Amino acid sequence: MKSEFFNAFSQIVRVKRIDKDVLIETVKTSLISAARRKYGIDADIRVEIDETKGTLEICRVYQVVEEVESSDTEITLDEALNLDESAEIGGEVLEEIPLERFGRNAIQTAKQVLMQRVRESERTRIFADYSDRVGSIISGTVRQVDRGNILVNLGRAEAYLPYREQIRKERYNQGDTIRACIIDVNKDIKGPLITLSRTSDQFLRKLFEQEVPEIFDGDVEIKNIAREPGGRSKIAVFSRSDKVDAVGSCVGMKGSRVQAVVNELHGEKIDIVNWSDVSSEFVSRTLAPAKVSGLRFSETDKTVLVIVEEDQLSLAIGRQGQNVRLASKLSGWKINLATVKETDRRSKLEQKLLMDISEMYGVSKALARKLKNFGILTVQKLHKTPLEELCRIKGIGEKIADNLKARANETMVELDNALEELIKKEIEKDENLEEKLFGDAVFESEEKKEEKVIPTEEELFGELDEDEKNEEDEPDLGNDDAVENVEGNEDQTEDSESEEDSETSLQSEEIEDDSEK
Repeated sequence: MKSEFFNAFSQIVRVKRIDKDVLIETVKTSLISAARRKYGIDADIRVEIDETKGTLEICRVYQVVEEVESSDTEITLDEALNLDESAEIGGEVLEEIPLERFGRNAIQTAKQVLMQRVRESERTRIFADYSDRVGSIISGTVRQVDRGNILVNLGRAEAYLPYREQIRKERYNQGDTIRACIIDVNKDIKGPLITLSRTSDQFLRKLFEQEVPEIFDGDVEIKNIAREPGGRSKIAVFSRSDKVDAVGSCVGMKGSRVQAVVNELHGEKIDIVNWSDVSSEFVSRTLAPAKVSGLRFSETDKTVLVIVEEDQLSLAIGRQGQNVRLASKLSGWKINLATVKETDRRSKLEQKLLMDISEMYGVSKALARKLKNFGILTVQKLHKTPLEELCRIKGIGEKIADNLKARANETMVELDNALEELIKKEIEKDENLEEKLFGDAVFESEEKKEEKVIPTEEELFGELDEDEKNEEDEPDLGNDDAVENVEGNEDQTEDSESEEDSETSLQSEEIEDDSEK
């Protein structure tokens, strides 16, 4: 019995990977519970386990008294002497309990306690193991798919991949191998709840660490990641060594390294750019493949106006605005896009709307003079000037400065509305001009001019039919009328010949007269 017990003991330690001391205490607790179930809840039970000797001793402890008040813990001297000849009043005697004496219920209780403690110990160990691995990639097998949520078997534990943490176009079936990143480990009644993710930025970072040795060694650092899972990602990398090309290291020979990451993410496109602490350079790089013509930064609201050519605007925006969204997230700046033409138009109109400070309502001539002496010539300049600088002007206190800023803000709202109206009119004007120059009506008129009228088959053959009819209508030479017409024609011919002969004779006479002369 004891040998079987120690064999089971060793197997639990080996399979469940539970600490031996913890298991020994668990076994003692379970045997004490089993003994108390048999001998009473107040019984004093002691268990001694010596694994090296392979011994297991279970003893019941009695207190030797003259008069027994509790049979569970006390014994008379006469009964004690039967157990131990050296027993005396006030002392203790031990009664050994063999395992065979335990009943079925007691053994079942010991088993339940043992299994419960083993589960608790295993959960604690699993929690400790996986809580230290948060942020790392782990592989498992799909055990169950329930309403889009996936239960993953990790071998010694189970993990949960929620639908929100999955790439939308991916589909998994039971038995498929899956790789994901551990994002959270929580204690639960049923055991540690391990949550996985394939959409987190950390998953993409760890994939590059596995594929790029320079990142794993620390020569190349991933500074930031902007990702739309399943669609496109942008990562900014930085090289700590001048000899290492950060982008080239991530791309690999013929794109082998980045392609391995793309394949794992089922075709998600990845843009890799060099990180820079110069905002203008970095923002321009994040908008690749578009080429940037100019940048205008606003530190107050952390925005930047990016100016591009007309043919680069669609590239900068990207499909459904994806490129500019990722660039904004990667750079940390809110990016607004404008073309060179739009910027020039706005600048010209803003110049037209510059308002002299003296024209602003509530500004006296003396106050306007003070502001101009300080360099504030227009309402637009007053609007941009901080309140602290206004208070430094001699004769302008905090109250006056507040009023000036308030009036400037109100005026700028009106000027901005006027500016938008002007821009709208300019755009409509350009559209009308383009429509006149390149509209469909122009091309239709040109086509009509060049269009040649091609007669139809009916019209062609209709004319031939009419000619045939006319020929049929001509008089027949065999008729009398036709003969008369011919004779008449002959008479006319003879008359014309006689006239020609007379003319010829006249000419000859004239020539003779000339010769005589």
